[in-house]
Amino acid sequence: MFALYYRKDIFEDPKLMEAYQAKFGKPLAPPKTWEEYAQVAQFITDQLAPNVYGAGHFRKAGSPGNQFDFLQQFRANGGVLFDENMKSQIASEAGIKTLQNMIAANNASIPGNNELDAVSLWAAFLTGKVAMIYSWPPSGRMSAGYSQTAAAINFIPQSQIAGKVGYAVVPGNPEHATGFSKALAADSPNPDAAYLLMQWMTSPPVSLARVMLPYALRDPYRLSHFKSDLYAELWPDAKAYLINLNNSANVGLLDPIIPGAQDYFLSLDRMATSVWAGTDPKTALETAAAEIDATTERLGVDSQKAYYAEFLKLPGATADNTVEKLGMAVKLD
Repeated sequence: MFALYYRKDIFEDPKLMEAYQAKFGKPLAPPKTWEEYAQVAQFITDQLAPNVYGAGHFRKAGSPGNQFDFLQQFRANGGVLFDENMKSQIASEAGIKTLQNMIAANNASIPGNNELDAVSLWAAFLTGKVAMIYSWPPSGRMSAGYSQTAAAINFIPQSQIAGKVGYAVVPGNPEHATGFSKALAADSPNPDAAYLLMQWMTSPPVSLARVMLPYALRDPYRLSHFKSDLYAELWPDAKAYLINLNNSANVGLLDPIIPGAQDYFLSLDRMATSVWAGTDPKTALETAAAEIDATTERLGVDSQKAYYAEFLKLPGATADNTVEKLGMAVKLD
């Protein structure tokens, strides 16, 4: 799950709280909308830069990040990916609004924002240069300094913000990312043993031990993980971290799971990168939509329609059928 990670010490600073209230007539708090997100980020940048900037994002081409960021915001803004004829619908008002939101966030961010990948963004956050990021679950473990207890996580700095980080749901609907999968080959010479190994690895006690490893990039994913007393003791705010990931999943939006998805994602990545370089959002959206339609034609319109129809049945495929909207939410507090 994408989640929002923010500096509690900055958001709870009395002077900043007073200034924000005076300027906007409401409390300084983790944002609930993308407009609020850019507003809060710009306010913090105006107040604290160059020591601290309001936000940071991994916008570097191919990092990846642009496509997942666009997809979550686009659908939260009411965007529909394809029409009944499998034609791309990104070149729409929702698409323009989404890119405008993202541009406003970029403008409020740390210098070099558009060249950051996930690791360099983590480094900026961990060293106290950024007040607010949204990213995948390693952000919480790293900011607490837990991941760095393992030598394998030597590609990021030690956390300078441990104990200062709060967790919130990403505005609108966060990305519910595709993850690691285990599969059994049809021609496996020992299918029973292979299946039983996978069953054992994903069983509640073994999977919990694996997701608790400091160097693991396998994030908590079972309800038993989110409710685990053992995991909740790994760092002082670990329980709040688990609760936030669980509650984020209730409103999360799945990455599209259909053939050609990676080609579609790359078109969105190129689109966003061109906008950061100055291309008009409407023009960039139209170019990406044409690329997406060409991919669909290459793969077969009828077959893609069938796959997309199946995807739309999944909880979290759209903002109208999240786990919460379907009455399936499990809320923790």
